[in-house]
Amino acid sequence: MTELASESKIQLSPAPGLERIAAIETHSIHAWPATVVQTTPDGWVLRATPGLPARGRSNHALTPLRPLSRGEIPAALERVAQFAAAHAIDGGIQVSPLELHVPLLDELAARRWNIHQSVLVMTGDTQAIAAGGGQELELTVSDHATPAWLEAWEHCEHRPDVEQHVQTVFTQMAGIARFAHAEKRAVGITVELDGIVGLFCIAVSPDHRRQGLGKRLIRSMLAQHAAPLTYLQVFSENAAGVALYQSLGFREEYRYCHCSLPADDPGRSAASAAAATSGGGC
Repeated sequence: MTELASESKIQLSPAPGLERIAAIETHSIHAWPATVVQTTPDGWVLRATPGLPARGRSNHALTPLRPLSRGEIPAALERVAQFAAAHAIDGGIQVSPLELHVPLLDELAARRWNIHQSVLVMTGDTQAIAAGGGQELELTVSDHATPAWLEAWEHCEHRPDVEQHVQTVFTQMAGIARFAHAEKRAVGITVELDGIVGLFCIAVSPDHRRQGLGKRLIRSMLAQHAAPLTYLQVFSENAAGVALYQSLGFREEYRYCHCSLPADDPGRSAASAAAATSGGGC
């Protein structure tokens, strides 16, 4: 098992035909960095961010981009549990892409793991979306999470864990991300790496929704970038969000889901239930 510093480059080894998914997953690992990252010789990526317990992407093990044999699953689950215990986080797995890992999902279901709703990874052409029409939104942009951005994000999302993000992932994103907001009406983050843009934390204030502000926000944010491919993540059951992104030109690329230990498992705390609400979008 190899432990990596947060700035080290992780190279995923995909099965044939999964190279584009590998590029997006690699981008996500670096764009939304965990505090501790370990890779294994058989392709797992183990992530831990103590202090940010309700973020599956920050704390869950990522599956290899190859089919898993049923015989290797028990040892892999034991290793996930040992990693989680060592870093005082709840055990969890990001199963990605879903269609590749049906045997793993079957095994987790048999072991009574919680299998949360799927997350759509949607992709689109950056320049086409940015040039899609409509009035550009005036944004304030910084390379770190400023107090004004954090105030806007808390207002738009009503998040109770803003400070935990400041102390963990947002600190690591400083310098590589663009934190944008339109006063307290709309917020978002973009990260451009290796020819790909990732969209995170897209949110519009409740009193400004259904006014086209989300479209203007995304187009204005992407107008700052040259990379040809953009992706975002949204819960499959978020019909309004999916429809919004489709109207901008995003299309589904693949799906994943977060899985967590059952509620009565001694390795799972009450906080891990919140991970089910934290997988898509940010």
